[in-house]
Amino acid sequence: MKTRITDLMQDCCPADIDIGEYDGEFAAKIMDRVQAHLDEKTSRTHRSRKLTRTFLLAAALTVFLGTAAFAIAEYTITLRKPAADEELVSGFRYEEIVDGKVWNSEILAYPDAGMVFTFSCPEEMPHTPEFRCFWLPQEATEGITDEQGWTKRLFCDSGEAILYSISTIDYIKNGLQLVLSGDVNIVKEEQLGDWQILEVTSDYSRLSYSAYDRANYIMLFDQSTGYLVLISGEADMETLEHIAHEMEIRESSLPKAPYSDNSLISMIDLARG
Repeated sequence: MKTRITDLMQDCCPADIDIGEYDGEFAAKIMDRVQAHLDEKTSRTHRSRKLTRTFLLAAALTVFLGTAAFAIAEYTITLRKPAADEELVSGFRYEEIVDGKVWNSEILAYPDAGMVFTFSCPEEMPHTPEFRCFWLPQEATEGITDEQGWTKRLFCDSGEAILYSISTIDYIKNGLQLVLSGDVNIVKEEQLGDWQILEVTSDYSRLSYSAYDRANYIMLFDQSTGYLVLISGEADMETLEHIAHEMEIRESSLPKAPYSDNSLISMIDLARG
């Protein structure tokens, strides 16, 4: 948009002004008026950009995963598939430190680990995520939501299969290892803004202790906040994707609950995490 200087000057001076000697006071008056107009235009532009960004964020919340962040990714996941000749995947666990002493410590080992997800975090989050689902293949058999549908866990056992399990993982910390057992393969890995989306499937048919032969997993990880939501189930991947596409994720207003169990390794297999 172009602004004519004459339009700004029309009520400052007569149209038939005789340009004579330089008038500093008059020039300053014009400059102030021009600057005020530019400031007003800039302010409108900034408000417009802010509203547009808010609208786009709201659209992202509704259409896909519940948020779209613009910060530089600070939290990362590295994936590792243990080699056949590798030693047991293991990690340290302790309950608490009292007077500088670690109590009830132990080493946890996972001989059937098929994939290990290791997290790098600059700091632990003071709050945790929550979610709500706008579509589910069947009503949850476990899990409580508030009046608006927000929750941290939903679970559905149809009696014939565990259709889905959706939960937030609130104990993400630097160096944490999440272990998935069985023969694990990556189905898809993509990035949506700050959200890293991992789809994997695990074949449990060779494990003697598993109650099911196969399970699918979708990990939704916000690299700007460290928020992690896990969707798993015996339902096919298309069904789990449908759940993910119809859910909203946000920061919970509740502070993170204290954990006496300070484990640096944990299993996330369906119904065992």
